[in-house]
Amino acid sequence: MLMVFQSTLPDSGLTLPDNLDSIIEIKKSFLLKKHDISTTVGILSGKDFGFPCDLLVKRFNYRGFFDFLSHKIFQGRAKRLWEKNLELYNEGLPVPEPISFIESSLKHRNSFFISSVIANAERLSHLYKMGKIKNKGFTTLLAETIAGWHLKGAVHGDLKWPNILVQENENTCKIYLVDLDQSKLYPEPSLSGIIKDLKRFYRFGLELGAERWVDAEFFDKYMEFIPDRIKNMIDPALIRNAAFKEWCKKGKKRL
Repeated sequence: MLMVFQSTLPDSGLTLPDNLDSIIEIKKSFLLKKHDISTTVGILSGKDFGFPCDLLVKRFNYRGFFDFLSHKIFQGRAKRLWEKNLELYNEGLPVPEPISFIESSLKHRNSFFISSVIANAERLSHLYKMGKIKNKGFTTLLAETIAGWHLKGAVHGDLKWPNILVQENENTCKIYLVDLDQSKLYPEPSLSGIIKDLKRFYRFGLELGAERWVDAEFFDKYMEFIPDRIKNMIDPALIRNAAFKEWCKKGKKRL
C-alpha cells in the first residue's frame, strides 16, 4: 500500500486501498474503460474510499513469470509510466496529474499506475464522429496544443485520436494527451518524433474518413505554430504517403 502524495489529494494521510485487484474484478466501485491481455483501465470511485475525487487506475496485468521477472530486474511498467507522466506534468504539458503507483511483488503480481481523471472530457475520435470539431476555433486550439507539445521536446509515440481528450467547461475548452506509455521528453524538439506523431495522427484520420480535414485544415494550422527551422524539414506529403501505406497494411480499416 502506497501513500498518495500528489496535490490532487490534499490530505496526505489518505492511502490507496490495498485490494485494488478485488475492487477491479468486482466492478462495484470501478468503472471499466478498457481491458486486454496487457492492461486494465478504469475509473475508481473516489467517494467510496474517502477521496475528494475519482481516480484513473491503469493495471498492468501479470503476463507470466518471465515477463514479471524482467520487470523486476529492470524498471517496472507502473513506475516507468509514473515517471514519464510526472516529467511531462512538471513541464506544464497537458497531461493528467500523476498520483501514485504500486509495483508488483511475489504476492501481488499486477502493478498499478494512478492518475487524476480529466472531468467532462470526450475523446477526439468520438467528437469527430459527432461532427463537433470542424469549426476553425477548435482546429486552431488542437493544432496549437500539439505544436506546443512538440516544441517543448515532447513526443507522444501513439498519437491516435482516442488518446486526445477534449475537456469542455461552459465556454472554455482544453485538450489533454493521455495513454503516455510510449511518450518521451527530449531537451529540444525531436524531428523524428514529430514526424512519427503526425504520421500516427494522420493514419487514424484515414481510419475515421477524416483525411480531408487533416489535410485541408489541421496540417496548415499546425504549421503556423512551428518555426521555419523545423517546418522546412517536415514534408506533409511524405507523412501522408507513409500513413497511407501503414493504413493499407492494416487492411484499410474504417471506424
